[in-house]
Amino acid sequence: MLKKFSGWSVSQKIATSFAFVIFTGSILLTLPISQLPTSNATYFDNLFTAISMVCVTGLFTESVHDSYTIFGQVVGMALMQIGGLGLMTLIASVITRLKGRMGLKNRLAVQEGINRGDARGFREYLSDILKYTAVIELTGFLLLSIRFVPEMGWSLGLFTSLFLAISAFCNAGFDPMGNVSLVDYVHDPLVNYVITSLIILGGIGFSVWFDVSKSVKCYFGKKCRPSLKVFFRGLSLHSRLAIGVSLVIILVGLVFFVAVEYNNPNSIGTFTFPQKLMAGYFQTVTMRTAGFATIDYTTVYPFTLFWFVLTMFVGGSPGGTAGGLKTTTFAIIFLTLYNELRGQSNVNIANHTISRQQVRQAFVIFMALLGTLILGTSVLSILNPEVDFIYILFEAVSALATVGVSANLTPTLGELSQAVIMVLMFAGRIGPITMLDSLVRRTQKVHDVEFSKGTILIG
Repeated sequence: MLKKFSGWSVSQKIATSFAFVIFTGSILLTLPISQLPTSNATYFDNLFTAISMVCVTGLFTESVHDSYTIFGQVVGMALMQIGGLGLMTLIASVITRLKGRMGLKNRLAVQEGINRGDARGFREYLSDILKYTAVIELTGFLLLSIRFVPEMGWSLGLFTSLFLAISAFCNAGFDPMGNVSLVDYVHDPLVNYVITSLIILGGIGFSVWFDVSKSVKCYFGKKCRPSLKVFFRGLSLHSRLAIGVSLVIILVGLVFFVAVEYNNPNSIGTFTFPQKLMAGYFQTVTMRTAGFATIDYTTVYPFTLFWFVLTMFVGGSPGGTAGGLKTTTFAIIFLTLYNELRGQSNVNIANHTISRQQVRQAFVIFMALLGTLILGTSVLSILNPEVDFIYILFEAVSALATVGVSANLTPTLGELSQAVIMVLMFAGRIGPITMLDSLVRRTQKVHDVEFSKGTILIG
């Protein structure tokens, strides 16, 4: 079986590795040792939870708090960690640390899984991913312990802090405390800012970490003491674009949310201004694919939900634990349209020209994601005609972009609708194109044939 696996395509290896973890996780969550005596979770519920955890989404049909023992929640943490970093990434890290060698096909599969374009410094790159992940999650765990240990006691407080740190960094959105996410901590600065920091660090991408870390070491090591503007320019084009687009989305989302919901008594209308800003910041960050919530999304205005849909669709940055279209892909599409309106044939960013191949890839990814969303939303609408369309769209985008926020709809859906949600979560985690490519058996080589030029009226 392993010999056959090694001969599979990159897409098949990625899809199969996630499917294997999901199936194993669903079995472990179904064991009696994982289930509370009062649990109502069936195998279908456990399978849904396993998919949601491995795909780092956060949607559930039965909550973690009401269904799983400490053992079951430990399994959940492992599933989120594996889902966030990728099974093949973890296996490759172990192999390389043991001085083992990986075949070219397996190396390519891991590179594809972590969105790394080349194999230079491959072993060090994988090792650094694990080191940075451990340091960031440990820091988040210690900071959250300041709040939860006095409130819950040492054992439960430490466990809750660890669970939340892993869940937030992996952009999973699960919590072990109940059915209302972090609503009880909407006014708690420590919980809000630690969780959002973990979400951003997990979703910004591994390569951005290393790029920023390298520049910071250079800056504080007095080897290079430029201004902050020069410091930012010293980062790679990818890092600058990922950080810049992320900041713009967060700032614009914060302004829109606070402006629209400012006087809404059901959401943040009764909050003080600083509390409104903090709530707005948290919702904007969590919509980047995290899945936590400090307010009830059924209480916000329809425009706010629609803006959330757009934010979720864009998602986080490549090469991290986030989902969605990705910030850099969105930037390329936006700049392509902008340059086209100006009559500029090339896509230029910060004195760099993006290749036509990458522009084409960005549009293919966009159309694949949009097509999957339209199909999934259509099926859910047909199956649930009594539900407002905005809530159907909100839930579908949340699943496909692996965000996991919910307007309390998913647990009320029928099993067929929940199965659609599961497919959307899986497709969103590995990518619609990767999912389709893994299912298609290519029997013949495709030749890139060019015929005589044809003319079609456009627009």
